[in-house]
Amino acid sequence: MAKKKSRRKKKAQQRPPGYDPNERRRQRLEEKRLQREAAAKARQRAEFRERLVRGLVFAAVVVGAIWFFFLRTQTPDEINGNPVVEFREDRDHTNDPVTYESTPPVTGDHSPSAAPCGVHGTQIPDELFVHSLEHGTVAILYDPQEVEVATIREIEAKVDEFDDRTISAPYPGTDTPISVTSWNKLMRLDEDEFDEATVDEYIDAFIGRGPENIPCENTQDTPFDPASLEPAPTPSPTPDEGEGNGNRDGNDDGGDNNRRRDRNSDDS
Repeated sequence: MAKKKSRRKKKAQQRPPGYDPNERRRQRLEEKRLQREAAAKARQRAEFRERLVRGLVFAAVVVGAIWFFFLRTQTPDEINGNPVVEFREDRDHTNDPVTYESTPPVTGDHSPSAAPCGVHGTQIPDELFVHSLEHGTVAILYDPQEVEVATIREIEAKVDEFDDRTISAPYPGTDTPISVTSWNKLMRLDEDEFDEATVDEYIDAFIGRGPENIPCENTQDTPFDPASLEPAPTPSPTPDEGEGNGNRDGNDDGGDNNRRRDRNSDDS
């Protein structure tokens, strides 16, 4: 008969003093809690960045819309104390001469053709000139009778700084020595010296702001010739004219002598 194996009772495992059997469980729970908190903070930061980006984009759109619809069309009414006068007239193409409201003209009916941009040595016909302004060109005009040649050269050099949509040209008979013009706008400069800073501000404010913003390369390059202001010399009488008068006088004397001889013959 087989003997039954005796079962030995396991001795209870001895644990160190202060041992907590739930400690590891609590550590795992704490690690998960910290992970959830970190994930929540990461989500909050991502949401904040997203809200910030959306806010900045919205603000940029609002500012751009305000500029485009309201501020873009605003232009200065004076520059460094020089009034910028505005003129308004209907505009259309015509081949007929036009009488303009201002001198020089800055708006109104005009030629179907435009003047080339760049440096001109002679006055541009008004109808061509106004069409160039319609394309967004800025023109610096001067009265050659009032402005020194050195100042004219400064004006031409300023136009040479630009590749397109600027003009310099003489325009006699203006109210002031120098006029800076663009479509609908006219700034008169009383001084016969070139105020470069003021002209630069005007160009920055008005170039390319015509109703037809069409490029116009500065292809014209014919500087002003001061000799064009010199009057033509008065012709002096030629020697032939004096000799002819003497011959006519001699012939008249001969005719009188012949008439006297005829009367004496009749008396006899």
